[in-house]
Amino acid sequence: MNLRVAVVGIVVVGAWGCAGAGGSSAGGGSASSGGGSASSGGGSASSGGGSAASGGGSAASGGGSATGGGSAASGGGSAASGGGSAAGGGSASGGGTAQGSPTIAGCPIFPANHIFNTPIDTLPVHPSSSAFVSKLGAATIHLDLGQTENQSSANYFGIPYNVVNGTTLTWSTVAYTSSDASLDWMPRDEADCAVGSAHTLVSPCLASAAPSPQFPIPPNPLVEGGLLPDVVSSPGGDHHLLMLDSSSCRLWELYHVYSSTSPAWHIFGSASFDLRSNALRPATWTSADAAGFPILPLLLRADEASSGTINHALRFTMNQIRNTYTWPARHKIGSSVDTTRPPMGQLFRLKASYAIPAGYSTQSKAILTALKRYGMYLSDVGTELYIQGEPKAAWSSTVFSQVQTVPASEFEAVDLSAITSRAGFNPDSAAVPPP
Repeated sequence: MNLRVAVVGIVVVGAWGCAGAGGSSAGGGSASSGGGSASSGGGSASSGGGSAASGGGSAASGGGSATGGGSAASGGGSAASGGGSAAGGGSASGGGTAQGSPTIAGCPIFPANHIFNTPIDTLPVHPSSSAFVSKLGAATIHLDLGQTENQSSANYFGIPYNVVNGTTLTWSTVAYTSSDASLDWMPRDEADCAVGSAHTLVSPCLASAAPSPQFPIPPNPLVEGGLLPDVVSSPGGDHHLLMLDSSSCRLWELYHVYSSTSPAWHIFGSASFDLRSNALRPATWTSADAAGFPILPLLLRADEASSGTINHALRFTMNQIRNTYTWPARHKIGSSVDTTRPPMGQLFRLKASYAIPAGYSTQSKAILTALKRYGMYLSDVGTELYIQGEPKAAWSSTVFSQVQTVPASEFEAVDLSAITSRAGFNPDSAAVPPP
């Protein structure tokens, strides 16, 4: 657990605007560190230092939309989640030219020149690639997602996400608390929330500035691991709740979410991201993810895979991580100083020499091509080579039998110094400067 000791100034941002478990998967296996046991199976781990997590995902257009209260105004793409400076949109190059931003519900999932949306297939191999990959051992890809959309099912694997309209739903008040005794850090020190009738963003969400923190939680939201009450008998786990507010193009991600009474929700971490901004979280801050990343933008989504094209990076977990982080990550966990272990946020990609079989399904080809072109970021402690995605009936059974045969030895770590050494690079921004 990485306890925060620095005192960070409170950032209050006016109404924003823009147009418009550790889950297990079909496969199993589980790991958790510092925040409860993994819910519904395996694959990811929670961690300390404010909040942390990992997971899979579910579709917004497939669930969890909501109606009722809220407001939005003042457009713009900066000042996301309390830290960093925003860099504009446009195209970027690094290992290639950005193909434009992915979109959900009319919102861009970050600008086109965000590092997550930038091809990295021609960047150099990291000098420590062999050592880093060796820590994955004999693992093969495990798709940390499932085909069941019923969150009351024992086979509900992945992290679902909800699309909401913050101007028409009634925002919910939450309490930062948990019956899980292992969650013993101060979750509000590195959290974001909203306050008041205008739902003003407050970061950090300290009790003095936000006595009644609010979030646009829809009725019956989709939650990783399913909806459960906050009682000692609950199975624990990351229990992420992801909400994309289509009225403001703002992403809200909550950690360790359980239902309760007065208020209706208990959580143990929260983060907000302006999806039109390249701003990163403040340095050393966690999110609902151990690396300080947003979760939704890196999830495998069935609609993208079925289209044959995934134009963004993915996320994965492994167990042996060094106690440091590298750009674009913002947070570290663990205590190991072993330099043969990768840091949090390390980028890996499928080797160019790996030949994707011609007979593979559209979904399988899309996933493997994305792993070559955009790569995957080390986002949390968990079972080796678990790649997170949404639970969706649209996933074909063949995607598991095909993609899960790829061994760790077909991956390599990527050296991002060609980007981070460019003129105009800002370590507090995810923007990729032109070469």
